[in-house]
Amino acid sequence: MKLNLKTALFAAATLVTPTLAHSADFLSIGSCPVTCTAYTWSAGIADVINKNVEGVQATAEETKGYVANIALMQAGEMEASMATSLSAYEAYTATGNYEGSEPGKIMAWMSIAPVAMHIIALEGGSVNSVADLKGKRVGMGQPGGVSMLDANVLMAKVAGEDFEPFRVRLGDMVDMLSDGNIDAALWNGSFPLAPVIKLNAQRDLKLIPVEDDFFESLRADYPPYFRLSIPGGTYEDVTDDTPTFGLANGLVISADVPEERVYQMTKAVFENLENLAGVHPAFGKMSADTILNGFGSPLHPGALRYYREINVPGIEEFVARTGG
Repeated sequence: MKLNLKTALFAAATLVTPTLAHSADFLSIGSCPVTCTAYTWSAGIADVINKNVEGVQATAEETKGYVANIALMQAGEMEASMATSLSAYEAYTATGNYEGSEPGKIMAWMSIAPVAMHIIALEGGSVNSVADLKGKRVGMGQPGGVSMLDANVLMAKVAGEDFEPFRVRLGDMVDMLSDGNIDAALWNGSFPLAPVIKLNAQRDLKLIPVEDDFFESLRADYPPYFRLSIPGGTYEDVTDDTPTFGLANGLVISADVPEERVYQMTKAVFENLENLAGVHPAFGKMSADTILNGFGSPLHPGALRYYREINVPGIEEFVARTGG
């Protein structure tokens, strides 16, 4: 099932109604349910902004997740949100899952942490390469989840419609893989994945590498994907690095938020990464070298101004590539 903009707007509206979203002094940051990591990130960032940027009251908003966040922003109900860099790109260009919406409303802000595509199979099974996924039974992730959207992209390129999809959550997928009910499972997430660790304790697993030619073809169609590897030893049975691709978990922001405000908020977050690392370790890995990872849409002018000021590596190449 493809979650389109109208469906996401309705679903999101049943869960969250951000307060005073249109006030010049308020900044609503969409996240996910309160138990998930993105809510922790949003709350930490909101706290830093409130303590360091005069005249702004930021609030972390509980939502149904990233797809709903983009829909709420498109409707003008929130000023900022957590999103994957693919969702950010599609929202800015009004393509893919956001086709038919108004382009240019949502801009890149900052990358927080990478997510990596895991192509998970069992030793001795029939899947040994990306091409082997064609014609197979493949776990794809649950409907409405961003990981399923990435699985859709991968399988469309590999197999068209020549495969049998199982659209369930990761915990169910690894159980199905262990029981022989599917041939492979796809999940785009931060590593290590706890359900995969559990599977590895029960069965001999393997991660399928993504070859360079396939990745270049994929990125030509979807610029936000970037190259990364899952380090050897992340999962006990996988001793070598596994080349794959990923996206960024990050923040996007409305083009309507004033440049000076975004500049001051960006500066506040970046200058308080050490404090934020006490909220979540992902902030401890953020730096000028990672802040643009995965984004294929233009930066908000306020963020761009600050990144130029601190000489973020590759900033001018990024601007030229994204048209920002």
